[in-house]
Amino acid sequence: MPKAEIYLGESCRVLFFHGSPTVSELLSENGISLEHPCGGRGVCGHCSVWLAEGADLSEAARARPRRCLSCRTRLTGDVRIWLEEPSVARILLTSVNDSSRLPFCPDGKAPLTAVADIGTSTIALSLYGEADPNPVYSAGTVNPQRSVATDVIGRISAALHQRGPLLQNQIWNALEQLIAQSGYGERIHSWVITGNTAMLYLLTGREPFSIATAPFQPDHLFDETITMDQKQVYLPPCVHGFLGADFLCSVLFSEMSERSQIAILCDLGTNGEMALWKNGTLYAASAALGPALEGVGLRQGCMAVQGAIDRVIPTGNGLMISTIGNRKPIGLCGSGVIDAVAAGLLLGHIDSDGRLIHEMRLCEGISLAQEDIHAVLLAKAAFRAGLDRILACTDTAVEDIQAAYLCGGFGSSMNLLSAQRIGLWPGALVPITKSLGNAALGGAAQLRVPKNRKIIRDLAKHTVHIPLGGEKGFERAFIQRMRFSSE
Repeated sequence: MPKAEIYLGESCRVLFFHGSPTVSELLSENGISLEHPCGGRGVCGHCSVWLAEGADLSEAARARPRRCLSCRTRLTGDVRIWLEEPSVARILLTSVNDSSRLPFCPDGKAPLTAVADIGTSTIALSLYGEADPNPVYSAGTVNPQRSVATDVIGRISAALHQRGPLLQNQIWNALEQLIAQSGYGERIHSWVITGNTAMLYLLTGREPFSIATAPFQPDHLFDETITMDQKQVYLPPCVHGFLGADFLCSVLFSEMSERSQIAILCDLGTNGEMALWKNGTLYAASAALGPALEGVGLRQGCMAVQGAIDRVIPTGNGLMISTIGNRKPIGLCGSGVIDAVAAGLLLGHIDSDGRLIHEMRLCEGISLAQEDIHAVLLAKAAFRAGLDRILACTDTAVEDIQAAYLCGGFGSSMNLLSAQRIGLWPGALVPITKSLGNAALGGAAQLRVPKNRKIIRDLAKHTVHIPLGGEKGFERAFIQRMRFSSE
């Protein structure tokens, strides 16, 4: 049986395989995640590794491995593969354990409910005691499905090409890892799991054909309880192929539908979702923004992990940066690239059409590239065009909005003034904007209570979806927004 020796730093792992899998398939099946921003089409180059064929290699041969794309290179015999540290997904993002919140129980094993948000990039988990508003444990991890594709469309395509079971197992295994790490596995008696529509399809192993093609209307909207390991798992309702349960959970958490104010809620990620609450009706739309706002696809981009540049501040002597955890810079995450573009506009290094006029060197080895600026401009134009359409369709002016909410990891960390400077966030909303953090997870936690399940069910039934794909008004607005301008 052929084998592959996998090297990462000083460590080596030997994997045996049958047939002729791609390097990516072999690594993924053995829990090693490489990012595939292009969905494994072999065009981005981000999944490249060093490879040398033959198990009994001389030192001279080992010194001359060839660079190859893991998604396109098939293995036919013994190989040695060298991975680069930045390519390997960080497993643990956060972990907070507060055992003082554990509810009292005579045998010391009070029941807990596990609440999870399956995001495209990350998975977040919290454990709650019965009737406890605060979690006893919280943790997060990178979504291992990134090893198959970094975007939803790529994963749907993979599922339609016989990789659905792999994608399903990756999610359940990640959840099981987080639970095992908590040490509270024996106490969990039920689950609430939210996520976008595609993530729930992949989680449950459903055929995603209905959300793979226009009009992207799901043939299943969830709002159901399934069984996993003899435990009940509640999956909240979805509205549309690109308006999932996580979106409705965020609306529930914001409590905007319980007030008479005109309010807007936005989640800016690979898919930008926006909801307007007006006169007792929830209007919602979604637009594809691309992965730039999550740090993916940038020339030197990364997720919001330790060492990511998350702030760029213009000064009289140039640019000053800060990194998450005050670590050595490893790349540029979403909030950092928004700051960098805003700083470049302010200093005259970038013009309003998005052209890089002067070099934008942020620190040793990391700079802002022309393709990064273009990716941000595309994301900005798509989001603002979507916002323009939802306001136009509801006869609402930006100045009419009385409350604004940003949710998700990027929205919570984004500098609003930088976002205003590049035209991503309307200036009129800056003073009234509130960041909610992971509102999807917070809303899912509220669904432990049956009455809140009725509320979110009613929200889903009475949401007016405003389609943007192929809509001429959206396309015109997109073209008009393809410039950087503050408002």
